[in-house]
Amino acid sequence: MSRKEKLPKKKKSFIRRLFKWTGLTLLFLLIAIILIPIIFKDEIKEMVLKEVSKSLKADVTIKDFDLTFLSTFPNVTIQLYDTKVTGRTEFKGVELASVKTIEAHVGLWDVIGGDEIEIDEVHISDAKFDIRVDPEGKANYDIVIPTEERPVEDQEPSKFKMSLKEYSLNNIQIVYDDQASDMYANIKNLNHTGEGDLTADVIDFETSTQMDELTFEMEGLSYLSKVKTDADVNLLMEFKEDDSKFTLKENSFALNNFKMSLDGFYQMLKDHDQMDLKLNTKEISFKDLLSLVPSFYQSGYESMIAKGDLKMNGEVKGRLDEKNLPGWDFGLNVNRASIKYAGLGSINNITVDAGSKFAGGSNLDKMTLDVTKFHSEFVGNLIDANLKLRNPITDPLINSKLKAKVNLATIGKVMPLAEGESYKGKLNADVALNGRMSSIEKEQYEKFDAKGLIELFDFLYKSKDLNEDVNVKDLTFRFSPQNLTLEKMHANMGKSDFAMDGKIDNYLGYLFGNNKEDQLLKGAFNFNSNNLDLDQLMGVSNAPAASTASAEPAPADPNAEPLLIPENVDFNLNTNVQKLHYNGIDVNNLNGNVNVKEEVASLNGLTMNTMGGTVGLRGSYSSKDHNKPAIDLGYNLKEIDIQEIASHFLTIGKLAPVAKYAKGKFSSTLNLKGDLTKALEPVYNTLAGDGDFFTNTVTISGFEPLKKLGDALSMDKISNQTFKDVKAFFSFKDGKMSLKKPLKIKMSGIDTEITGSTAFTQEIDYKMLLQVPKAMIPGGIVKAAEQGIAKVNGIAPKLNLGSIPDIIPVNALVGGTVTKPVIKTDFKEALLKATGNLKDNLKAQGKEMLDKAKDSVKIIVKDKVDEVKKDLIAEKNKIMADAQKEADKVKAEAKKAGDQIRAEADKQCTAAMDEAGGNIVKKKIAEGTCKELKKKADNSANKLEAEAQTKADNIMNKAREKADAVK
Repeated sequence: MSRKEKLPKKKKSFIRRLFKWTGLTLLFLLIAIILIPIIFKDEIKEMVLKEVSKSLKADVTIKDFDLTFLSTFPNVTIQLYDTKVTGRTEFKGVELASVKTIEAHVGLWDVIGGDEIEIDEVHISDAKFDIRVDPEGKANYDIVIPTEERPVEDQEPSKFKMSLKEYSLNNIQIVYDDQASDMYANIKNLNHTGEGDLTADVIDFETSTQMDELTFEMEGLSYLSKVKTDADVNLLMEFKEDDSKFTLKENSFALNNFKMSLDGFYQMLKDHDQMDLKLNTKEISFKDLLSLVPSFYQSGYESMIAKGDLKMNGEVKGRLDEKNLPGWDFGLNVNRASIKYAGLGSINNITVDAGSKFAGGSNLDKMTLDVTKFHSEFVGNLIDANLKLRNPITDPLINSKLKAKVNLATIGKVMPLAEGESYKGKLNADVALNGRMSSIEKEQYEKFDAKGLIELFDFLYKSKDLNEDVNVKDLTFRFSPQNLTLEKMHANMGKSDFAMDGKIDNYLGYLFGNNKEDQLLKGAFNFNSNNLDLDQLMGVSNAPAASTASAEPAPADPNAEPLLIPENVDFNLNTNVQKLHYNGIDVNNLNGNVNVKEEVASLNGLTMNTMGGTVGLRGSYSSKDHNKPAIDLGYNLKEIDIQEIASHFLTIGKLAPVAKYAKGKFSSTLNLKGDLTKALEPVYNTLAGDGDFFTNTVTISGFEPLKKLGDALSMDKISNQTFKDVKAFFSFKDGKMSLKKPLKIKMSGIDTEITGSTAFTQEIDYKMLLQVPKAMIPGGIVKAAEQGIAKVNGIAPKLNLGSIPDIIPVNALVGGTVTKPVIKTDFKEALLKATGNLKDNLKAQGKEMLDKAKDSVKIIVKDKVDEVKKDLIAEKNKIMADAQKEADKVKAEAKKAGDQIRAEADKQCTAAMDEAGGNIVKKKIAEGTCKELKKKADNSANKLEAEAQTKADNIMNKAREKADAVK
């Protein structure tokens, strides 16, 4: 029994030991899992930033950094949070990438060893990429510093190695703007995954891609517009020393409802590329094809019935190198097709026969483009068109016809329109073009047949997206080989009317020319209007202008794109507008010329009557640098109302803050150059130029620097000023508006000379020399100063201090900001200095006696100044406080009366609604009655409150005048 009892003990002991060591091991691993990320976190973060800084010519910031392997053991997960990559040079300040989360998986022993870290997974989430290429071809993504350009110490291989087997992109937004190639793409909410051992020589690579919206534009044409995209692509990738081949296996692409697949391969050889790709569209229908057309896909597409035979083919095959292009064959054929929406008529007999072919090679002149037929009919309307293009490179041969006869009112009978949208009018088109471009270039117009016209009659378009209906009475375009002529156009929108005529030269060269010179589009137009209300057309509120002046401008959209002037146009527009309303301003007799050429829009001799005077403008806006538009402008203003220009143009508040507090008329000239932001706001520190300002009379009140100056000199009448015959000359430079020469004015009878500047950030830096008459100094201060002089002369008779002269020169330094000025004056010292020859008698009388005398005068003058100032302030404050009480009482009584009027209207409204009960007709009538009652009540109450405000303002103005008279 004893032996049997021992055997279980040994077994139990072994299990205990097993659990013990397993527990210790797990404990050790748990401790390691917790400690390793903590121990190596800072080291790896430093390594990441070091690698980035030595290899990129861009600024990289990482808000947070973390390490963990709780979920990816035995791999370590590196996590970067809020990573941003920002340009340094040509694209300074542009964020190439802003990524919420970057996650990379690396081996545990790589982290511990530290010699080399292999990354086998990367996952990027919630990111925005702003990719740009400027007109010169410089790209903001070209940020990797070539190894040979790095310092010697930074040329060793990176410690990070890519050995990807899996990656993903989640919720990615991409904007691609290639101005050199005139391409633009916008991708919203991209989700993409890829799997496969990317370190192998032969890779079976699987990808999946989804995009909520894909937009693609090139050379002014929109190819894809907000297309939902879904793609699953499997690639067999084979890598050899001089040969890389990508073979498409199972794959599918879906653009909206348009589904297709690709068969074939793309091979990269040593000196050229070879490809053989074929489009497979066997499963698509005519309706699927229509899903790529925004007007069909975005309006009742699901309920639309589309029928017809569809054939579509496409293949690209051959050699690609610096001289050769592969051949292609694309075709689209639609027969006996129709489109019908529920409850509407149908579009019938749709026929499309189009294609393009190229055999391949270096001679693109052999490419063909044909639209043999395009035809459709609906509700008695007809559209027919064709196009044949040959020799597109050397001498394009164009043969094209367009015929259309459309009653626009019938569009709504075959297509669903947006709520509130409608069309009326008739469109007729009959155009034929046939000939070679060489005939146009040689001015042999008889060899090129170009004739026909496009006419629009009684066109009326309504939409809830437009503030006013568009009404075109008549419009006629006529075609000839030389030009396209707008013979007439008369239109109305709301209160506005306008008429245009003119012509466009070289329209064929613009469409089919082979070089930049051939493609220059020229035009000359005349624009006339009796009344043009731009505020109404743009939906601008008719709120009083004064409220606009005090409002802060809306923040600029950081993603705004600048207004780009086309490169290959030369347009002239002669303008004559009798009455114009814009930004709350009424303008009369607007005349001038606008020229658009080589990415620059210029104003020439533009004149108008507005804001109580006349305005002459000249200048230009250039978009040659698409990221940094520039202005070069000048004006000549005569007798303009200061309050009007300050209230309507917020930029005036930056350039001349005092304008907001000034009343009167002025004349001025200005020449100014500078850069604009992409949102077309001035970059103030780039503004450079000069100008002048003249006014016969200007009144300034409430301007804080003047108020503070009056306080410093104990002369409150300085706070509100009327200046006469002001002549100022100024310049703009380094973000400041500076006086070019001293400004000489008379301020409350004080001859004053001013020099200095105002920064566009509102800091002020001015020096003022005031010739202060003795008679204007408060009597108590003068008496105290004279007593001090008498006391000094009693202490030291030989000093022989004179009496205070009639004029005392006083210096004032004005700093701080416009709203919080800081004033420093030498007023007290000036009084002392003006009494005589203290400095001259210094040696004769001895420094001690002189200091004693100076101190005596200073103490007496200072004490008396403070005493007088304190009494004056107390008396002024009492006057203003009493007035404020009276003004508040007037406004309170008006508000009470207004509230009673509104309450009575609400009472009557409630009674009317109660009486209507559940009767729908009566309820509608009651609602109209309520609306009218409340409107009248508001008008009456607002009138009472406005009258009270005016009365209160008068009370305060009279009190202010009374307080200013106290001295």
